[in-house]
Amino acid sequence: MSFNFDLSFLGVPKNDITLDRIRAVTESDGARRICFATTHSGALKRCADKPGKIVLPFNDTIASFIRHELGQDINLFSSNYGGFWRAINTEEEYEKFEKFVLKYHDAVFLRDNLDLSISLSMNFESGEEHTEIGELEYRAKFQNDIDAESKIAEKCIDWIEKLPYYTDADYICSVPGKKGEQNLPQRIVSKFSGLGLTDISEYVFWRNKRRSVKDAESFDEKLEILEESDLLVDDSVDLQGKTVILFDDLYMSGLTMQYVAMKLKEKGASRIFGLSIVKSRRNK
Repeated sequence: MSFNFDLSFLGVPKNDITLDRIRAVTESDGARRICFATTHSGALKRCADKPGKIVLPFNDTIASFIRHELGQDINLFSSNYGGFWRAINTEEEYEKFEKFVLKYHDAVFLRDNLDLSISLSMNFESGEEHTEIGELEYRAKFQNDIDAESKIAEKCIDWIEKLPYYTDADYICSVPGKKGEQNLPQRIVSKFSGLGLTDISEYVFWRNKRRSVKDAESFDEKLEILEESDLLVDDSVDLQGKTVILFDDLYMSGLTMQYVAMKLKEKGASRIFGLSIVKSRRNK
């Protein structure tokens, strides 16, 4: 598992998560997702005077992945026009970026307060059709399709095994639902095996969840619901210095995931890596 001197997580930040920072990113007008299959299909471009360039709206999460895949010296630079970019000066480097875009074609890199945050796919295509994983998530969540749950678990296991950093985490924890009820994220995580991750989902739960964040509109109302729901992280779980994969099914605003991550860090967790099945088209 993870090394004490963090060699496994070279180049991965340790973000402080506070309510003010959650508010800032949640209410931000800037882009909060990068998906090469949809919104950023043209991020990697050929140029007339050099092999090409890559232009992205932010470098959260994706910069760590790029450095791991292409080399620790491959950095993105802040643009005067907003966002980040890199000039690609050799054909070899352009081909490496092409392979990167192909590998992560359907994945969604997310900008939030977690140390890394990624969804396996958007839930919808550009039209009204579900993506492949979006269809599985819909069937599992709304049709209680056990076969769809199993297929999602298989895809998640495949991704965790090939994602940089995630396979070196210590724990995995599903975003909790109501106490005493096993929600879809918990059911999916219970199917993971052979990853060497300890599932701590049962030790993280809401003690008084009566309202859903989805029923609220403003940040303050959503935060009020989260606070009154009274999240408990059981003291029997040793989080000190640990890396946790926080797992959810549908990532919308990311508020709940960031809130749970904040509470895990308050208990001593070193890094929190977000992993969700699908990202909604809402919330940029």
